[in-house]
Amino acid sequence: MKRSREIPFEAPERFRWTDIPTGICFFIALVAIGLALAINFRPLYYLNISWLKLPESSGLNAVVIKENYNALIDYCSPFYKGDLVFPSIRASASGLAHFADVKKIFTAIYIAGAVSLVFCIVSFIIKRKNKEYKYLLISGIIALVIPVLLVIFSLINFNKLFLLFHMLVFKDDNWMFDPATDPIIDLLPETYFMECALIIAAVVIIGAAVVIIRYFIRKKNQKTKRLMPLKKNYYY
Repeated sequence: MKRSREIPFEAPERFRWTDIPTGICFFIALVAIGLALAINFRPLYYLNISWLKLPESSGLNAVVIKENYNALIDYCSPFYKGDLVFPSIRASASGLAHFADVKKIFTAIYIAGAVSLVFCIVSFIIKRKNKEYKYLLISGIIALVIPVLLVIFSLINFNKLFLLFHMLVFKDDNWMFDPATDPIIDLLPETYFMECALIIAAVVIIGAAVVIIRYFIRKKNQKTKRLMPLKKNYYY
C-alpha cells in the first residue's frame, strides 16, 4: 500500500526588518517612474494651453508657448548636455540657476529610482525564493501612506504645500520668479504642477495597490490550500 505525498504545511508569515528598506526602495522607484511619466507626458501640458487660456494670460501664441516649454523639458532630461536656452523668451541669471537646480534634483531622483528599482527586483526575487511574502504588504503600506497624505493635503491647500516644498528643497529664493524678467513663469501655472503631482501620486498608489492585492490573493490561496482535504490514494 502506497500513500500519496501530503501537501506541506507552511508556517505563518512573519515580519522581517529587511521588509522596511525593501518598501522604502519600492516607494522611491515608484516616485521616479511617476516623475518621469508626469514630466515627459507633454500632451497634458498642450491640453492645458487651451484649458487654462495661457495665450490670453501670457500674451504669447500657442506655438511659442509649446516651443519654450519643450526647451525646458528637454533641458531637464538627465541625458541633455548643455545650457538652457529658451527659443523666444528671455530669462534671468537667477531663473536659469533655479532650473539648473531643478535639473539636478530630477537627475538625483532618477538615479535613486534606478538604484532602488534594481534593489527591489533583487530583494523580491530572494524573498520569493525563500517563500517570504510579507514584504508585499509592507512595501504596499509604506508606498501608500505618503502619497495619500499628500493628495489629501494638496486637495485642501495645494498652494501651501507647493510653497513648503520649494522652501525645503531649494537653498535660496531664486524660485520666486518675476514675470518681467522670467516670462516662463506665466507658462507654468500652479494647476499644471498639481496635475503632475497627482500623476506621480497615482503611479505610487496604483503600484502600492498592486502589491497589496497580490499579497492578499496569495494569502487567500494559501488558506484555501490549507483547508482542502488531503487527497489520499492507495494502491494495492
